[in-house]
Amino acid sequence: MTTLGITSIERMHHEQTVDSSNVGLQNYYGSLQDQYGDLVGQARQADEENWKNYVKETGKRTASGQTGRSAARMDITDLGEYMAQGSRKAYLLTQAQEKLSEAGAQQAAQTRQLQMQSFANNNIIKSPDLAPPRPVMQNEGMAAFKDALSIAGSIAGIASGISSVASVGQGSKTNELLQAIYDKK
Repeated sequence: MTTLGITSIERMHHEQTVDSSNVGLQNYYGSLQDQYGDLVGQARQADEENWKNYVKETGKRTASGQTGRSAARMDITDLGEYMAQGSRKAYLLTQAQEKLSEAGAQQAAQTRQLQMQSFANNNIIKSPDLAPPRPVMQNEGMAAFKDALSIAGSIAGIASGISSVASVGQGSKTNELLQAIYDKK
């Protein structure tokens, strides 16, 4: 399998990891909301029971004919007790909601860390494999020296060719052409 084929599979795996981790996080949030909903339901059921007890107690006093300031004080005391129990339940619900929110934040941080790790594994753009350059199997200094000698030899050959052309006889066609080019300058 080629490098690009493997890379495309890794990128697809990264996208699937991100998608599945987001779905998992949403499922976790849903379970936290279910837990909180259960706690609210339990608190309401307890409040219903407390309300029944409060109404029953105040109803007994009224039915027995107790009136006056002492009966009113007992009603106010019972109402205060009922309200205090409701306040305690509300406080416990608030504390539970904070703990569930912290648990959700921790899960979100873990999910984000998983996604960032997956991204870090795939963020480098890979290019197809290229063949390395051929190795140099000679002494580079000697090769440069030979190239310089070759160039010098070519220049010497050109210079000696021009002088030998000039020494050739007057009747030569090449000599006439060279003389015509030289005269135009």
